[in-house]
Amino acid sequence: MLKNRSIRTVALILLLIFLLVGMIHLFILRFQAGDIYPAYSSLRSDPLGTRALYDSLENLNEFAVQRNFHFMHSLKIGPDMVLFYLGVEIPGHDMIPERISKDLDRLTESGGRLVISYLPVNKKIEGTPCTEKEDLNADQPESQTHKEIPGQNQTPEKEPTPEPQYDSDKLKDNAGEKNVPDDKLVSIREHWGFGFSYIDNLPVQNKDQKYLTLEATSLRPDLPAAISWHTNLYFKVLDDSWQTLYSVDDKPVIIERPMGKGTLVLCADSFFISNEALRSERHPQLLVWLLGRHKKIIFDESHFGIYQHPGVAGLLRHYRFHWFFGALTLLALLFVWKSAVYFVPPRKQENSSTAEVVSEKDYTQGLIALLRRNISGREILQVCGHEWEQTFKKDKRIKSGAVEHMKSILQTESNSSKKKSDPVTAYRKISSVFKRIGIYT
Repeated sequence: MLKNRSIRTVALILLLIFLLVGMIHLFILRFQAGDIYPAYSSLRSDPLGTRALYDSLENLNEFAVQRNFHFMHSLKIGPDMVLFYLGVEIPGHDMIPERISKDLDRLTESGGRLVISYLPVNKKIEGTPCTEKEDLNADQPESQTHKEIPGQNQTPEKEPTPEPQYDSDKLKDNAGEKNVPDDKLVSIREHWGFGFSYIDNLPVQNKDQKYLTLEATSLRPDLPAAISWHTNLYFKVLDDSWQTLYSVDDKPVIIERPMGKGTLVLCADSFFISNEALRSERHPQLLVWLLGRHKKIIFDESHFGIYQHPGVAGLLRHYRFHWFFGALTLLALLFVWKSAVYFVPPRKQENSSTAEVVSEKDYTQGLIALLRRNISGREILQVCGHEWEQTFKKDKRIKSGAVEHMKSILQTESNSSKKKSDPVTAYRKISSVFKRIGIYT
């Protein structure tokens, strides 16, 4: 019976160990693949990530490549920097927080290059898009937005859900309630001089309901003549300073303009930067053009909600305090060693007192020994009787006759000589009297 129970216990422990190892292995696989991160993050190594571009640039000695896990306002900028702001969701309205625009403008004003690419979408056009201020307050028919992932099938839904309408005045009020009280809204059209619009619906194959890709073309000789395009988003250029690099049916999809001392690049699609594109249809000339002449490259991860929160150990390593705490640990070990081991033998005491010897008897025997040293055997019964009388003197329930009998027995015992004195016999007499007449009334 005990043998079977031991076998079951060992089997259960082994099963739990295998389960724990399997879970850890699954987590390691997820983090290695990076599919827990948003699309077009440089931490993803699957087709939807941009880690291939990051690793490729990192292997080149002439570039300094890093990721940004901190807030944009704390990012150190410089004129030789290019910031990749990839996989941005398309705003549903024309207004964005002013703090975001200031953080992005800070890079271009210093002479850096800002590259923004948007998520690929396929939006069914059933009315005029909300890109201008007067269109925001107008009633528009229902529309449906699909985030398109290249290479995956999509089936159109039966009942399209209405797209929420945005009002500029309400947006300002809501922003003041939800965001920081001093946070204001800035119009994209007025600040950067462009707007969003959509091409007619992407063609769909009837066989497997997969969206067909479009073709973006360029007239520049230093860029690829055509690249595949997986979104029907395009930009409405409202400022003459914008230069169109690629277009689909004469609609700008990659544009560039000078901003301050630097440049701003907008891409309506992010597929051409993804791992899948670098494997199946890479365009190195276009990627080199995105970098410009800058040597410091930063992939921003903070807009995905991926932030780095260093702990105490990380701060200690960063400021090199680990050597300080290592020295303190060494001093503590030396102190313990010094206290435990004598380098010089201790001096022997010449006058050893027997009073320092501790007896092995318990506290009861010690109390008895103390009483014997202070109260003689002949007086012990008298002392106990006196203490008993003082304790119960005010108790009205005690019979006066019992106290008188006890006093008479104690008086007789005290008048007897030392040889005839027997405290034990006198104690038994008192007990028999109390038992016969009782103590309480």
